Amino acid sequence: MPVPHPLPARQGPVPATETRAARRRLRSSRRLPLRRGHHPSAGNVGRGRLMLRMIGMRLLGMILVLLAVSALVFALGALIPGDLTSVIVGQEGATEEQFAEVRRKLGLDKPLFLQYFYWLLNVLQGDFGTSPITGRTVTADLLQQIPVSLELALLTLVVSTLIGLPAGVVAAVHANKRLDVLIRMSLLFTFSVPIFVIGILLLLVGSRWAPDLFRVSYTRWVDDPVMHIRSMAMPLLTIAFPITAMTMQMTRSSVLEVLHNPYIVTARAVGVREKRIQYLHALRNALPPIVTFIGFQLGILLGGLIVIEQIFSLPGLGRGMLEAINTRDYPMVTATTLVFAAAFVFINALVDMLYPLLDPRQRGR
Repeated sequence: MPVPHPLPARQGPVPATETRAARRRLRSSRRLPLRRGHHPSAGNVGRGRLMLRMIGMRLLGMILVLLAVSALVFALGALIPGDLTSVIVGQEGATEEQFAEVRRKLGLDKPLFLQYFYWLLNVLQGDFGTSPITGRTVTADLLQQIPVSLELALLTLVVSTLIGLPAGVVAAVHANKRLDVLIRMSLLFTFSVPIFVIGILLLLVGSRWAPDLFRVSYTRWVDDPVMHIRSMAMPLLTIAFPITAMTMQMTRSSVLEVLHNPYIVTARAVGVREKRIQYLHALRNALPPIVTFIGFQLGILLGGLIVIEQIFSLPGLGRGMLEAINTRDYPMVTATTLVFAAAFVFINALVDMLYPLLDPRQRGR
C-alpha cells in the first residue's frame, strides 16, 4: 500500500503581514463576549429571575384570592336575614324613621357594590368598623386577640415539629419492628379521638387531679409569666396531639421512601455514620413533602383554634368569632373571617415559595 507523501513544509520565514493578522484575530477573539448560555453566572441570573417571577406570581395570587374572599364574606353578611341596623336600634319600640336614619348613617341605603367598595377602602386603611355590641373598634379587639391565637399556633408548630420529625425518622428506620408498631398504634389512637374530646379530658384532669400544675383561666404574660405558661399548657397539649401525630406519620412515609434510594446504600457502604445518614441525607431529602404537609396542617390548625379557645376560654380569634356570630356582631364576623382567610392564604404561599429552596429541581419550573 503506497504511503501518502506528507505535505511539504513551508520554506522560509512566515511573512510579517500574516503574523500580524493572526495576532489581531487572537486579540479580537479574546475580546468577544461570551454567549449568555455559556457565561458562568448566566445560570444563576436565570434562576434568580425565575424565583422573583414566582414570588411575584404568588403575591398576585394572594391579592386576588383575598379580594375574592372579602367580596364573598361581605356578600354573605349582606344576605343573612336582618342587618346591622336591627342590632343597633333593636327590635322593639323602634320606628321606621329611626331605622332609616341609622341605615343612612351607616351607608346601608346605597347599592351593595358601593357598600363593598367603601368597606374595602376602610379595610385597606386598617379600619374594620365599630362593634355595635362592645362599642369598641374592631381593629382594637383584633389587636388583643391575634397575639393569643398566634402564640398558640406557633407553639403548636414548634412542639409538633420537634417531636414529630425525630419520631417519624425513628419509625422509618425501625420499619415493621416493635418500636414502629408501637408508634403506629399510638398514631391510630390519636387519629381516632376528636380534638374536643382530648381537650375536655385534659380539662378534667387539670382542674380536678392536678390543679396546681395547670390553670384553667387565661393569664397574660405581662401580668404573670408563670401563670401564663400554666394557662397555655393544656390548650397546647390538646392541639399538639393530632398535629404531632400527622407530622410523625408524614415524616415516616417520606423518610421510608428515601431510605431505599441508591445514594443511601452507597453512603452506608462507604462507612458514613448511621445518624448522619438518617438526619442529614434521608431527612434532608424528605423535607419538601413534609414542609408542604406541615403548611397544610397549619391551615387546619386555624380551624382547631376555634374549638380549643372556646373550651379553655382563651381570648383569641376563634372565641371572638364564635361570640360575634352568637351576638350578630357583623363587623367582627367579617373581620375575623378575613383574618383567618389571610392567614391561610399567606401560609400556603409561604410553603410554595419555600418548596424550591428545599428542592433545587423545582427552581427552574
